[in-house]
Amino acid sequence: MRTPNEQPAASATQSAVSRQALHYPDYRILWFTTALVAGGIWFQQVTLGWLAYDLTRDALHTAGVVGVRTLPLLLSPVTGVIADRVDRRKLLLVDQALVTVLVFGFAFVLLYDLQQLWHLYVFALAFGLLWAGNNPVRHVLIANTVPREALMNATAMISMSFNLMRAVGPAVGGLVIAFFGPGVNFLIQGVLFLAALLLVTRMRTPYSNTDQNRARESSPLQNLKEGFARVLSDPSTRITVLMTFAMSITMLAMVFNQLPVYTAEILLNTDGTYLGLVLMAMGIGGFLGTTLIAVFSSARRKGVIASVAFVLSAVSVVVLSQVDELWMAMLALLLQQMFVQVVMTMNMTIVQSLTPDRLRGRVIGVYQMEIGMMPFWGLVGGGLSRVYGVDNAFLIAGIAGLVIIALATIAFPRYRRMEL
Repeated sequence: MRTPNEQPAASATQSAVSRQALHYPDYRILWFTTALVAGGIWFQQVTLGWLAYDLTRDALHTAGVVGVRTLPLLLSPVTGVIADRVDRRKLLLVDQALVTVLVFGFAFVLLYDLQQLWHLYVFALAFGLLWAGNNPVRHVLIANTVPREALMNATAMISMSFNLMRAVGPAVGGLVIAFFGPGVNFLIQGVLFLAALLLVTRMRTPYSNTDQNRARESSPLQNLKEGFARVLSDPSTRITVLMTFAMSITMLAMVFNQLPVYTAEILLNTDGTYLGLVLMAMGIGGFLGTTLIAVFSSARRKGVIASVAFVLSAVSVVVLSQVDELWMAMLALLLQQMFVQVVMTMNMTIVQSLTPDRLRGRVIGVYQMEIGMMPFWGLVGGGLSRVYGVDNAFLIAGIAGLVIIALATIAFPRYRRMEL
């Protein structure tokens, strides 16, 4: 017997995307609201980095402001505990409402030209704390809005929505900064977040089988230990999480934190437009990567695909370090993010598939700690950029990525042999 929101199986002639993910109405709401939120996030990414560099002309402060926003994601395991103890949909609603209020408030600070450097740090930290709840819960809800056989396609589609907005948001955000100022940019973010909040009120979770009472029988600390124990005890989950961490703390941390410096000092542009364009190129690359995964979601040798994509991502960062023309930088970043999203989507699907629903919040929380680790390595990147130049910092990051995947291929053959 089907649940109320479950649809009959689609015919063989339907597209894989429609058949496996967007066919389910509650997932469609999750997908569309993720696109709205992602639009706001990428408007914010280009604006915060530009504001920090415009106020200070300092690579370390730029890395600091951008990094502080992601630092609270180290608390993702705590969010995971909460997501396994309470109604996940209601948790997302409360978090989305708080994010919306925060962004509108900061928009008015900028519109009245009251901003100081400490305002950027406080906003970035507050937003990061709320995002540490919003982002993991959204990923947990993927498995609660589609059946298991649609999970990989659904995961890829969520990444597609995020990257689709990354392809559009930064370019538009850069133009908004140039013509209207950062205050209007944040005002647009607030509108996007508000629209997402209103839509989430209509979403349900027909594929959730989590018994929150079972989790509440133990203390939150015990719940937290269970999440870490699950990651550490399952070999496939453990190596997948480690490879995700490795990619984040090398190539992703460096690129995301130092792009404002790169566009100003290597591409010689300081008004925010080039930053928007290179972020747009990254979004297009990410969109292409997740589209490939969505279309070819039946591929079984996921470990081999992820390993090859890891290598090509590192090579792309090395190439980026050697170019100083906008179009070449955009091409290198497009390719780098295409390969990154192949790795990340594969890894997230593996972890989601191997984890029982009652532990999914906690395991995804541990998995997403990798985002919270990026600020530390972003600061390292800022230090390298200050001493050796941002181009050489990128070169070091790319070489580090190549060394890591070479060592992992030898020491952890389980990862490249992974099949689902």
